[in-house]
Amino acid sequence: MSGWRSVVDQLAALDPAEWDAADLGDAELLTAVVDVQAAVNRLSALQTRLVRAADVRQAHRNDGMVSMRSWLTGHCRVSGREAVALVRAGRRLAELPEVEAAFTAGEMTSAHVGVIASAVTPARVAAAAGHGIDVAETDRVLATAARELGPEDTAKAVRRWVAGVDPDGQLADAADVDRRFSLAVSLTGRVYLSGHLDPVGAETVHTALESLAGADRPAGDLRSHAERQGEALVELCRRALVAGELPEVRGERPQVRVTIDWQSLSAARTAAGAAPAELPFAGPVTPETARRLACDASVVRMITGPHGLPMDVGRAQRTASAGVRRAVELRDDGCVFAGCTAPAAWCDVHHVVHWAHGGPTSCENGALLCERHHTAVHEGGFAVRRDPGTAVWHTVRPDGSEIVPRGPCRSG
Repeated sequence: MSGWRSVVDQLAALDPAEWDAADLGDAELLTAVVDVQAAVNRLSALQTRLVRAADVRQAHRNDGMVSMRSWLTGHCRVSGREAVALVRAGRRLAELPEVEAAFTAGEMTSAHVGVIASAVTPARVAAAAGHGIDVAETDRVLATAARELGPEDTAKAVRRWVAGVDPDGQLADAADVDRRFSLAVSLTGRVYLSGHLDPVGAETVHTALESLAGADRPAGDLRSHAERQGEALVELCRRALVAGELPEVRGERPQVRVTIDWQSLSAARTAAGAAPAELPFAGPVTPETARRLACDASVVRMITGPHGLPMDVGRAQRTASAGVRRAVELRDDGCVFAGCTAPAAWCDVHHVVHWAHGGPTSCENGALLCERHHTAVHEGGFAVRRDPGTAVWHTVRPDGSEIVPRGPCRSG
């Protein structure tokens, strides 16, 4: 491990643009592709080992993060799914030395490792031992499969092993729960739903969706069942919001909020150059979509300064008013602690200069912090500060060193 820095420095110094693939013959070109894949595998193995070491030491706490997963998403800008896979692989491979050796040698990809790591849980390893199959045998069998097969066929071998030690599928990760649901915005802007439910929960959701999907269906409706259920889900949630019976969020009734500049909102439908509107979770939408939403909505005016930052709109009170919170959300978009990706809905408005020390409740003195990092600032010795007149935030450790400056644009 001592030479990892020199390896990374050498890679950083490489300029692939200087290599002209046209200079290579077909056989040489294909060999190069295989060699580069092996190098990628070895680097992935090194990354996995580094992540494991940081996870074991809980090094992420040095940057005020609650887990290696959250640290990876914030500081390496990988997706949540990639971060979970990295941490899990590091933990599992500590118990599977032959699999790790093959990975380190470049003989299998991170896809192979992901298949193995997701299935070979500690509970299943213990069950295998109860069947007379020790972890060394499991390690050998799966390493051999991954060396010789592609990820898909390796997955089949893994499923056969799982069927032998956990035929009822009861020994998955302890983190697995009966009900789980998530929304994820893709790079194209499409939002994907994923999750699973227990039978009773699934029946409840299915019944509610079917009642709307099948209601008043006109003759000639050519929508598929899946399309009708998708629209039913949105309609079910819309009715819940309109009914006003959902709990308040941060002191306000939950509502769909869209931000757009006044010129774009009031421009003609076909006007060129209109800036897109922004939904807090789903991201950019067209000005026409914003106009449609505004037809049956309250329009709140927010005055901004010369740099596009919201002006103070609050009163001199300790708790941020709805107006101050909207202004701070518009500027910060989410938790400003370095590396944190918590959205605005999960955050408190923190007084940068504490109320007790004369700090006003204002947009200028406010900062969005999630509960974890609000606690870290008040009780853990961390601090956040903003460059005056900008949306650039800096996070400072208890020892006075800076973690990472936070720019005005959030990623992901």
